[in-house]
Amino acid sequence: MRYDQAAILTDLDGTLFDSRGEVTPASRAAIRAFIAGGGLFAVATGREPRNARRHLPDVPLNGPSVCLNGAAVYDFVHRRYISAIPMDMDAAKDVLLHCLEMDWPLDLQVYTTDGIYYASPLEKADPEFLRIHQPTTRLPMDQLLTKTWIKTVLLEREVDALSLMRAYLKEKGYDRRLSLVEGTTDVVKIGKYQELLPQDMNKGAGVRALRTLPVYRGRTLIAVGDYWNDVELLEAADVACCPENAIPEVKALCAHILPSHNDDPMVTLIRDVIPSL
Repeated sequence: MRYDQAAILTDLDGTLFDSRGEVTPASRAAIRAFIAGGGLFAVATGREPRNARRHLPDVPLNGPSVCLNGAAVYDFVHRRYISAIPMDMDAAKDVLLHCLEMDWPLDLQVYTTDGIYYASPLEKADPEFLRIHQPTTRLPMDQLLTKTWIKTVLLEREVDALSLMRAYLKEKGYDRRLSLVEGTTDVVKIGKYQELLPQDMNKGAGVRALRTLPVYRGRTLIAVGDYWNDVELLEAADVACCPENAIPEVKALCAHILPSHNDDPMVTLIRDVIPSL
């Protein structure tokens, strides 16, 4: 079957990944068939590229992908950034320094084109959150300030710790200089985190960046996502899809509701939905 007019852009957690954080053999086989038929397969994720690649063994990514929740476009074939938007360093630096000075119970991560770094001590880090964000390194703030920041992540280790950070952010007016993305993860007890991104950056902005690339021109872009940070992705795509486990607000945006992330939604998308478009 020919897929040379199609491109798939999928979220990872809760979408391409099943509840074990894996891509099933059936999904991998469907993706390989899609690419063999001329399709472009890419991801749209908040993850850093090297971290994403660790969780995608044997999954070919032949299309440039959206990473860091839209702040970067990455070419997994040639292992290079095509674009990366820096954040407001003065605002982000002040927020992290304040969190460290106040010793709030937060894991503080800084994302750069060099990788993931912890600004907070690793010995205080939530073990599971640390485990899934590899490779990572702890750097003192003076060394971190020599790098260009693309995204920061702040994870709660105690209930309502993020509310203190958000109050400071609003007090300083940084909520008008940075984009805020709230998220949850089921790998830690509390699981709430806040991402700070360059202003107006989201997965939808990443899609618009992809559309400027020659390899995407003339293709129907099919997006798949399940959560709040996928809303702009789905709105920017030509065809919006989601797995059955998506939140209701995401389902309302989608033309196609696929089986849940534990029931190979990529198989249904590639075998049944795309040929009908």
